[in-house]
Amino acid sequence: MVRPTLTAVPLAVLFGIATAVAQTTDPADLYQELERSRQLLYSLESHTDHHDASLAEPLMQMADRYMQLGQFGEAHAALDRAQQIVRINEGLYTRSQLPFLQKKIENFANGRDWESARDQLQHLFWLYRQKSPQIDEQLIQDFRDLSAIHLRGVTEDSLEYQGYHLRRAVSANWFSVRAGEALWGEADQRLAPLLYDIVKNYHLHAAAIQTGGSVAYELRQIAPGSDWVRERADAQRFYYFTGLRLLKYLHRIYEEAEPANPEGLAMANLYLADWQTLFSRNGEALENYKLAYQGLEQAGVDAAMMDAYFSRPALLPEIEFHDTLSAAMAARSTQQQPLALANSTVAQTLYFNEWSAAFPYVRKPAQVAQQQELPSNVALFSFNIAGVTEITHWINGRRERDFASIQEVKIVEPQVDSEDQQEQLLKRLDYLRFRPRLDGGVPQEANTTLMYQIASD
Repeated sequence: MVRPTLTAVPLAVLFGIATAVAQTTDPADLYQELERSRQLLYSLESHTDHHDASLAEPLMQMADRYMQLGQFGEAHAALDRAQQIVRINEGLYTRSQLPFLQKKIENFANGRDWESARDQLQHLFWLYRQKSPQIDEQLIQDFRDLSAIHLRGVTEDSLEYQGYHLRRAVSANWFSVRAGEALWGEADQRLAPLLYDIVKNYHLHAAAIQTGGSVAYELRQIAPGSDWVRERADAQRFYYFTGLRLLKYLHRIYEEAEPANPEGLAMANLYLADWQTLFSRNGEALENYKLAYQGLEQAGVDAAMMDAYFSRPALLPEIEFHDTLSAAMAARSTQQQPLALANSTVAQTLYFNEWSAAFPYVRKPAQVAQQQELPSNVALFSFNIAGVTEITHWINGRRERDFASIQEVKIVEPQVDSEDQQEQLLKRLDYLRFRPRLDGGVPQEANTTLMYQIASD
C-alpha cells in the first residue's frame, strides 16, 4: 500500500538522471532566414504602399523568425503591423485577421507576458462567438485551439489564474461541440473527439480538486468569486457525473449510427469503463469492460490484436478518443517514448510524463504545445495492479469487487535510503489510475513497471 508523505524533500537531491534538452534550430540559420524575410519585405515595399495586402504574409514569416530567436518585441511589432494591414484592406472583424491575432497570443505566451495574452484571449473568444460569419470546421478547430492555449496558461501563467484558464478551456470546448452539432447534427461521429476533449478537461478539474490548494478551492466555488463552495466529495461527484453524461452522449452516437458501427460502440463502452475506473465505480466499470470486449469480438476485430492491446495495463485517462482498436494501438506506440535508465531492461514498461511542477501528478494534455523540453528527473517503479479476484469487501450489504489498485510497490531507481525520500516518491503513485490487464473483459492481476518522469520546477 502506498503511504502518505511525511516530510517534503527537494526532488533534485534524489536523482542523478535527467532527460536531455530538446534540440533547437541553429541560430545562424534562423538569422539567415530572418534576413531573407526582411529582403522580401523590402522588395515588396519598394513596389507597393505600406498598407498593401501582399505585405501581411512576409510580416508573419518575419514574426516567426523573431519568435524562434526569442525577440518577442520585434515579433509583436511585425504581427501588429500585419494585422493592421488586414484590417485596413478587409475590415475590422474579418476571419483573415485571426491567424495574426492567434500568433500574437502565442508570442505573448512565449515571452511570458500572460497579462497581455489574457486580454487578447478574451478578445479572440469574443470574435469567435460574435463575429464569425458562419459555422464551419475552421471555427470548430478555432475553439479547440483556444482551449489548448488556455491549458498552456494553466502551468505557465501565474498560479492565481489556474482556475481561470481551466474554466475557459472547458468553455471553449463546449462551444466547439455546439458548433459541431449545428454544422453536422447531434448524431455525427465527428463529435466524439470534441466530447472527449471536455471529458479530459473535467478530469484535470477533478485532479486539481484531489491535489488541493488554492485552485481546488476556486474550482469548488459555486460561482467564480463566491464565498459558497462545494464539499470536496460533492465537487468530485459533479465532475464524475458530468463526464459520464458526456460519454453516454458519445456512446449514443455510436449506438444509433447509420450504418451501424459496432467497433465504435465497443470502444465507447471501453472509454465509459475507463471513466468509471478513474472514479472507483467498480461494478459499472466491470460491466462495461465486458461489453467492450464482447462488442469488439462481435465486430470481428482481430483476436491477436485484442490480446496484444489488453494484455498490459494502461494509464488513465487515455490521451485521445479512438473509435477503432487499430487506431488505439497505433497511438499507444507513438504517445510515449522510452527514457533511458541504467537498470531498465523491461520491455513492457509504462511511461508517465508529468505535465508540470505547477500542476503535478497528471500527464500533459496532448493538445498543449511545449516550446522546449526542460531537464527532468526520472523514477522507475515496480508493482502489481490487482485484478478483479484479488480484493473483495462488503459495501451496503453487497460484495464490491475492487480492481486496478496498486500493490507491492518497489522503487527500482533511484536508489534512496531515506524514508522521507521514499515517501515523497511513493506519494506520486497515489494520483495514478490504470485500466488493468483484461482477459475476456475481466480484470486480471499484472506485474507492472512504470517509468515516471517528474516535471522540473
